[in-house]
Amino acid sequence: MSNNKRAPNYKTAQDREIAKMLVSGEEVILQAKLHWAIYWKATAVLVFALLLFIYIPPLGMLAGLCGVFLLCVAILTQHFLILTITNKRVLARYGLLQMDVVDIRLSKVESIDLERMLPGHMLGYASVVVMGTGQRLIRIQYIANAESFRRYYNEMVLAEEGNEDAEREINQIKQSLEDEDGKSSSGKRKTNKR
Repeated sequence: MSNNKRAPNYKTAQDREIAKMLVSGEEVILQAKLHWAIYWKATAVLVFALLLFIYIPPLGMLAGLCGVFLLCVAILTQHFLILTITNKRVLARYGLLQMDVVDIRLSKVESIDLERMLPGHMLGYASVVVMGTGQRLIRIQYIANAESFRRYYNEMVLAEEGNEDAEREINQIKQSLEDEDGKSSSGKRKTNKR
């Protein structure tokens, strides 16, 4: 007896975790992508430690340990962080020592705001702030596709209000994401054949 059901092909550990969170009829629309700037603090401390090590070796080693610690925090954050918007909810998992797992129905989200300082403007990342009804607030830094998150949420709200243009925009976003996924997976297949 052969079982024709194929196991889903997950690209990352986050994809597997998100699949566990989804309910029946729910589909992922947009998943946050972390910007490489998440590593800037660790890199700056490690470069400083290297320069310090030349002149004051014990102090340079201490600064190097701090840099390695910051690098580990950034790597773990990248591994465990989840920020996803589905057709029904916003799903988030963040934090290291105290990991919070939050899902907020779209009807309970008051707004999705972006916080961006000068480095964020120059490098193309922002902090995404999801404000839910009541006191719930989620702030996740270094999101590369933050504007897409905000735009999709706004389109969903307008579509619920009966705006047909917003519904068309949502369908275009879904199609562009599917096209983008198709291009990236076909590019990987070509590299694997070589």
